[in-house]
Amino acid sequence: MADNVLWIITDDQMRSTLRSMDRTWRRLARKGVHFRRGYSAMPLCGPARASILTSLYPHNHGCDSNMTHPPFVAQGHDRDTAATRMRAAGYDTGYFGKYMNGLAQQPSYVAPGWDRWIALLDGMVDDPRVNVDGTVRTVGSQREFDAFAAQRLRRFIRRHRDTGPWFAVYAPTAPHGPYTPSPEHADDFDGVEWDPPALNEPDMGDKPSWIRDLPPQDRRRMRKIYEGKLEELQDVDDRIGSVLDVLRRTGQLRRTWIFFVSDNGYLLGEHRLFHKSQPYEESAGIPFVVRGPGVEPRTVDALVSQVDLMPTTLDIAGLDPDAGRDLDGRSMLEPLRSGDWSSWRRRLLVENTNLDWAMLREESQSYVEHVRSGEWELYDLASDPHQLQSLRDTDVSEWSRRTGQLAGSRGRALRELEL
Repeated sequence: MADNVLWIITDDQMRSTLRSMDRTWRRLARKGVHFRRGYSAMPLCGPARASILTSLYPHNHGCDSNMTHPPFVAQGHDRDTAATRMRAAGYDTGYFGKYMNGLAQQPSYVAPGWDRWIALLDGMVDDPRVNVDGTVRTVGSQREFDAFAAQRLRRFIRRHRDTGPWFAVYAPTAPHGPYTPSPEHADDFDGVEWDPPALNEPDMGDKPSWIRDLPPQDRRRMRKIYEGKLEELQDVDDRIGSVLDVLRRTGQLRRTWIFFVSDNGYLLGEHRLFHKSQPYEESAGIPFVVRGPGVEPRTVDALVSQVDLMPTTLDIAGLDPDAGRDLDGRSMLEPLRSGDWSSWRRRLLVENTNLDWAMLREESQSYVEHVRSGEWELYDLASDPHQLQSLRDTDVSEWSRRTGQLAGSRGRALRELEL
């Protein structure tokens, strides 16, 4: 029987918080491939989710605001996604969780390719309505919705104990604010410290002009948000554990590929910034784990992106990822199985086409070009992992050329530029 595929996509989770999720760490990260250098295609919820579903960078899908669903549908992107291709290949499919912001404008919409559809109508989580296979229901709070979606996912898995392969997505709203962990975990991280080296960076002279005079963030507020995120992630961890239990009990765990990522990271006062969208590791970097049949546990430094999920999933199903149109991402399947990443991409693009910056990661360096202002930053993350000092006395003309090429390319041409 063909392998199943499960994507788990958290919301606003920093890469550094993965280790706090004990079940996820033990049962996914330590039993699969843990990528230390996983990145969002664009560190903003809606555009990132559009990139995950289509394997297109934002400069190719054109959905660069956080109200993503309307332009995504208007451009016809929903008609060619990982779901539509897997469904056409004979997989049963199910979506359980947050989809895209703007879905409330079409309350009864069910995205093509999904047999089961449990989607939060308002991705900003202040609307308790849920679309259940085209019917609008009220579930309650963010925490209640995440539990409801996980329960429906477990039911979906149990129903496929003895049937053909399936492809499913579990996308909890956590750890997106407002922070409402369950009573069981509400005090797990009370008083946790928050003092990263880049918090309220004192010397901002190496940063672009718009950021240099930002006031410091309220350290107590940042710490409280960090506490809330960690506590909500314990609830996510519990639900992941329950899903893994069902997979094991139904005999499906050994033939299921599990991808764990977030839509973007989060800044909590680093470089005096709050939120996401910016080209720094805390925001652009995401947790990234893959567990699957025949995959030897290891931690690797390969540069991987959200756009790689769709081609890898299609490859698992025996499909040509580029059939019909070129994908911007590349299949990880062969190196995941072999452990040999020597032929993998050497450089990786991250971008924000709304704020007009593009970042190029190559080896230990991170180059950021702010196109509108003509400013740039260059960091060596080996010696400066917290990006405290841009390498100003550097000729960046070649960096700029390569970044511009990647940010203007698509499909096979883009992937060739990564090598």
